[in-house]
Amino acid sequence: MNWIIASSTNIERFRYDPYSLILEIEFKKGAVYQYFDVPNSIYEAFKSQVNSGGSAGQFFNTNIKGCFRYAKI
Repeated sequence: MNWIIASSTNIERFRYDPYSLILEIEFKKGAVYQYFDVPNSIYEAFKSQVNSGGSAGQFFNTNIKGCFRYAKI
């Protein structure tokens, strides 16, 4: 799993494991969270949003936060 840098005020970087369906997000303040059972389609849309210069934070708040089980690691 390679990290993808997010040009975001809140999110530093993220990576995804398609086998375990875990999306790992590192926030600017250093906290790292794992989100479980994230479909590949959500990851691809998140990556596309970031790569096109869209808001990573807005996508996170709308499509990830509160939608999946998570754990701080």
